Amino acid sequence: MKEVTQLTFAAEDKVNIIIQNCAHLAAASASKEFGRFGIIEEVSMDSDKYNELNAKVKESILCYAAEKAGIEVPNSADTMAFAMDNQMFRTIMNSIIARTLGTMMVTYRAPQLDRLAQIDTVSVGGSMSYEIETKALPIAQRATYGSNVTMVPSYAKSSVTVTPVPYSIGISLDFIRIIANGYDWGRAVARVYAGMLFAQYKLVVSKLFDTTILNGTPLYQATFAANTYTQLASDVAMLAGVGIESVTAYGSLVAWNALSALATQGGFVTKDEYIRNAYLNKVYGVDSMILSDFTNFAAPFTTANAASLRTIPNNLIVLVASTDKPVKLVREAYIRVIETPENENTLNRREYSYFQSFDAALATANYFGLQGTTSAA
Repeated sequence: MKEVTQLTFAAEDKVNIIIQNCAHLAAASASKEFGRFGIIEEVSMDSDKYNELNAKVKESILCYAAEKAGIEVPNSADTMAFAMDNQMFRTIMNSIIARTLGTMMVTYRAPQLDRLAQIDTVSVGGSMSYEIETKALPIAQRATYGSNVTMVPSYAKSSVTVTPVPYSIGISLDFIRIIANGYDWGRAVARVYAGMLFAQYKLVVSKLFDTTILNGTPLYQATFAANTYTQLASDVAMLAGVGIESVTAYGSLVAWNALSALATQGGFVTKDEYIRNAYLNKVYGVDSMILSDFTNFAAPFTTANAASLRTIPNNLIVLVASTDKPVKLVREAYIRVIETPENENTLNRREYSYFQSFDAALATANYFGLQGTTSAA
């Protein structure tokens, strides 16, 4: 394997228009394929416009790469094979794809990811430090003017540093298919983009729903009861310095279904809402927000694999104040590409690994709570 040398394009270079068009095309494809999960920003584009842009992007990339490499624009299986044997052609084509992915990361929002984490972008090899200031107030003590006052420390500042680490996604490309009229360039790029976002989403969820962080504190309630849930929400609001209306509870539909079943003892109205929606929109003054689940289909969806393929736990609800997002996700926008030469696989197929560095950590002065969905009775 070898890393593909990436080119830096001048700001006025026409390739930047190609990159923007390719990013928009891939975002539309990602929105259509995965947008319903809330992971990817919705980008609306009808089929005719999509097909037109797809053909334009494919032609533009092939023409630009061929022009810079000084070769014939590939328009058949033979000329495409010749082009892929040209190092400059491959370098330019992969540089455009890598730049497209980097552009998508900073241009298009990931709505559900944004709800759970603060996302920051750093330069290559960079990191981000978050200073955590205590909310503790100076402690008032009973005293007289003539007595000595014991100085009780109440102010401290700490920091959490998040340093991105590399993650990779591998794809296999039968480059002869690129010439085919039906080749969906947008979907090919969108799959890599969505795969990276899924990995980031899964990482953030693993930090936020980790019971070991809060176990043994009042902020983790393994079982549900009306009074303990209300107290948990009140504590999260109090510790964040906000009202209860600024606390939102997040969980999967299955988790909300289980918790709502326990909270519908109040009468027919709540039971009707539960049956109609499968959950309650508000439970004891706290808004309920459903997190759509997402999977990367890493294994067949069988009974044995089903639990591991789900991302959101079905037995926990997380309560978060709106003033600060507990998880901080730090990522680089730079995408690296590593290529497997054709003689290590097949003559007409290339394999590429796309690398992006990111990491996440709990970094907040606010508190959050975790609520289990089984009955305390």
